[in-house]
Amino acid sequence: MGVSQTRGRKAGKREEEGGKAGRLEDRPSSLPVFQSSTLSFPIFYVFTVLLAFGFLLNTAFGAPDVPLNLDGWVAETLAKLETGGITGGFHRHTAPLSRADVAAAIQQAESRVRSGVVVPSAIDRKLLEKLKREFAKERMRNHNGRRMRFLPQLRMTEEKAAPAFEWGFHYTLGQLEKRKAPRLMLYSEFEGHNFESPPLDGTTAGQRLERWRADYTGDFKRGYLQVNSAHLDLLVGRDWLFWGASPYKTVGISDNSPPFDQVRLTSRLGKRLKATAFTAQLDSTWYDDGEKRYLAKRYISGHRLDYQFHDRVEIGVAEWVIYGGDAQTLEWKYANPITFYYALQYNAKADDNVMFAFDAAVRPIDGVRLYGEWVIDDIQYVPGANDPHAVAWLLGATWYPQHLGHHLGIHSEYARVNRWAYTHLVPDNQFTHFGYAIGHPISTDSDTVRFSATYQLTVSADAAIRAAFTRQGEGTLADRFYGEDFRTLPFPTGVVARTTEIGGRFSYRPLNGWNASFLYVWHYTQNAEHRKGSTSQAHHLAIQMGYLF
Repeated sequence: MGVSQTRGRKAGKREEEGGKAGRLEDRPSSLPVFQSSTLSFPIFYVFTVLLAFGFLLNTAFGAPDVPLNLDGWVAETLAKLETGGITGGFHRHTAPLSRADVAAAIQQAESRVRSGVVVPSAIDRKLLEKLKREFAKERMRNHNGRRMRFLPQLRMTEEKAAPAFEWGFHYTLGQLEKRKAPRLMLYSEFEGHNFESPPLDGTTAGQRLERWRADYTGDFKRGYLQVNSAHLDLLVGRDWLFWGASPYKTVGISDNSPPFDQVRLTSRLGKRLKATAFTAQLDSTWYDDGEKRYLAKRYISGHRLDYQFHDRVEIGVAEWVIYGGDAQTLEWKYANPITFYYALQYNAKADDNVMFAFDAAVRPIDGVRLYGEWVIDDIQYVPGANDPHAVAWLLGATWYPQHLGHHLGIHSEYARVNRWAYTHLVPDNQFTHFGYAIGHPISTDSDTVRFSATYQLTVSADAAIRAAFTRQGEGTLADRFYGEDFRTLPFPTGVVARTTEIGGRFSYRPLNGWNASFLYVWHYTQNAEHRKGSTSQAHHLAIQMGYLF
């Protein structure tokens, strides 16, 4: 772990629900709109808090959207049906899913229903039918051609109302004989809006977006070419990665940061085993220790195995490495997916940032899902080592009571990132991309617990209530371990900011036509900005309405 560049932390702690890096998204909700008299915050934070909730379109779940699903209902529906045993397993721990992946999951669900393996509730049957209508073309054996989606919107907050626009283009050519997948697929996704971006976790020498007239930004969030074969897929371009069991945000590689420009390989070895590997270029950062200054080029490579056991247990193991430096170029040894990064950097006596992740989920009965994740940034396995374990982990559970027809969902999750996790002694190797933590949005020296209940009112309408409590210590991504007596430090460290949030959401998302989302959150922070005795509270209201073509 090493010296890093950072701008410091926010007033409270990030809340972990849904959203992507371009849309008004998952960011710290510790940023009040109406402040108490004990502490005043910059108006900049007014906009940032709205980013904490995926701006309503994707507030319940955090996994990246399936291509052309601009309002996020597909990922949520698949998660619900998998928990209920309708679809069986489909390697949901590695996202985003392609449209071909969803079509295969639908086919598997139909087979399970026809054979009597599972009897869906009335609402689950309707949700499955909605999926079948959305992916009707993908389920055709010889489907080729293009598809476009347009979603003009009006987004409203306490401070302003402004138009926004999302667009997706999907083109396929050819068809594989052994899979419901095209031979060639091209996808592009664009978003334009004039709301503020969230504050950074660290610094960056790069810039993703430039503001145009009326402060609008145009963001090509995703854009890639994918070539598929019977057992191996090759993707080249810009896309998110999401590796982990949590349906919200993972403590490993999540979509908390902007998407990666990457080359990605995906292989399926039968129905049980799935392998993924990627190499991407990260943003550049400035190194400056007072004596030497340079622009560091940075890269990340990773590989992962997923194993599905009897449709009730899914296990994943992953390893990735971040490296950079002055005039750094791509290390081809790390681009090799059939190797072990830790062994490579150990043999070379390099100081690259190698991390490991393990995750698992089990469905003991239909309607119940238990899951957990463990990320090792740095762990001491040598006897007598006097360094802390830099780890992150989470545990969660989801329950859809059968006697309520699977309309109601009850969700809980606890996530923790120890101090010095996500950091590295070499500043070029910090676990960030364009200034945002690649992992969980609470970042280092923090933990959070959340409880929520969702209710599927109709096939297109759902409501949710949520409560979250987050603790944020004074540790930041800039902190490095230099021999402190870590055993005497509490968790979290320093003056701990404690944030409580209670809120509700309503969403209406049909296949086409008008859709709308409404969000209200009450927020209260003790020891705001780590100032002992300082408090703040706020009420947040956000509305989004659009027409999906």
